[in-house]
Amino acid sequence: MKPVSSQTKDSHYVEWLACAESPLYFLDNYCMVYDATEQRWIPFKLWSEQAKALKKMQLQRLIVILKARQLGITWLVLGFALWLMIFHPVATVLIFSKRDDEAVYLLGNERLHGMYDRLPDWMKARSIIKDSGHEFQLSNGSIARAFPTSAGDSYTATLVICDEFDLVPNQGQLMNAVKPTIDGGGRMILLSRSDNSKPESDFKKIYRAAKKQLNGWTPIFLPWSARPARDQAWYEAQKADILHRTGSLDDLHQQYPATDTEALAARTLDKRLSSEWLNSVYQEMNPLHVEKAPAIPGLEIYAMPEPGKRYLLGGDPAEGNPTSDDSSLTILEEVTGEEVCSLAGKYQPSTFGAHISTLAALYNSADALIERNNHGHAVLLWLRDNSKVRVIYGPDRKPGWHTTSVGKSYMYDQAADAFREGSTIVHSFATLVQLQSIEGSSLSAPEGEHDDRATSFCLALLARTLPRTTRLAVAVA
Repeated sequence: MKPVSSQTKDSHYVEWLACAESPLYFLDNYCMVYDATEQRWIPFKLWSEQAKALKKMQLQRLIVILKARQLGITWLVLGFALWLMIFHPVATVLIFSKRDDEAVYLLGNERLHGMYDRLPDWMKARSIIKDSGHEFQLSNGSIARAFPTSAGDSYTATLVICDEFDLVPNQGQLMNAVKPTIDGGGRMILLSRSDNSKPESDFKKIYRAAKKQLNGWTPIFLPWSARPARDQAWYEAQKADILHRTGSLDDLHQQYPATDTEALAARTLDKRLSSEWLNSVYQEMNPLHVEKAPAIPGLEIYAMPEPGKRYLLGGDPAEGNPTSDDSSLTILEEVTGEEVCSLAGKYQPSTFGAHISTLAALYNSADALIERNNHGHAVLLWLRDNSKVRVIYGPDRKPGWHTTSVGKSYMYDQAADAFREGSTIVHSFATLVQLQSIEGSSLSAPEGEHDDRATSFCLALLARTLPRTTRLAVAVA
């Protein structure tokens, strides 16, 4: 073997330090990825959006990535894992995917191991200690392990990678098992394209909360255009193909979203409310931080009441136990239909009644239309006996709105008119998603999903259309 000169050793040392300092430098100069189109390994030259995402991975512990397809993000995350294993030993990387064979594929010669094999010899560890389908261990003490989503909770990890997380059926179970493995200071990356058949999945909840800076996660959204080779003509071709094949743009928004709103939206086929109408009235807005706002858990305020303006409150009561739906209320400004206040949580009927009373009073004595179901009766009785809230009566001249099949159909008919005409404004993303998910046949959310926020919003809209003569005050005992 030809001896390595001291000058070469020095240059290797300089390069080693540069790579240890920057995962971007490491990936961009020394890593290779397999190009399925060219059917060969090629240098991993990072695109602009990939580089931005990598920087966030380096700086933040908890990353949730919502992405379009074929953007090389799985390669990016595995490259970051390899950087940790080489330059920050002793690193433990846990890789999870939907199925065991998929996790093994990510670890093996086709992905992580293949990237390692193509590094220069001077950069590699002295030897590979273990190399099986589920474990890849280097002599420097770093190890990567592959698991299906049902295992892996007994380790302490430097980095946990959950690939295509929104396609995993048991997301909550996986999070409960795996999240503690990095609580000692490790990192976790959730990455996935959206499954728009599950608008209320744990992955989507984590991403939405991250956007609002509520949960410590850093959100990253990567649209179809993040890949430089894609232009508008390419996108229009995908759009035309999907529309003609499926009759809707659901698959386009799932596979190649332009915005995270598209990516997170529910499927539109057979839905009662057009996503096009809903998206046209949606104005994304983070809740305001109002010092004098009532201290109610789950309260979101988008605009404080203004003198002289009238407001309307829609309320959907629930049982209030840990397994029940949320109780939800929405307050709209009467003229513009703008959502100014939203509240959702698991409140007992009496507690929910108290919250209605407090918020109705705050918003200039807002009139309230309450769903008259089993728990709605209890809320209406509480309001009658304990508050001065003006409760709106239904056509049957009884307090609240009786949600029979006819009543529910009428409510959504009126809501559809408001969305189509653009005579309302939605600010809550959670409300938007629920509105998008309402089935046309049942006028309810899909099985396993919730519609409480959608109901309270539509009740507030309905209150705008009821004749003034039906707005009768509930007698105060």
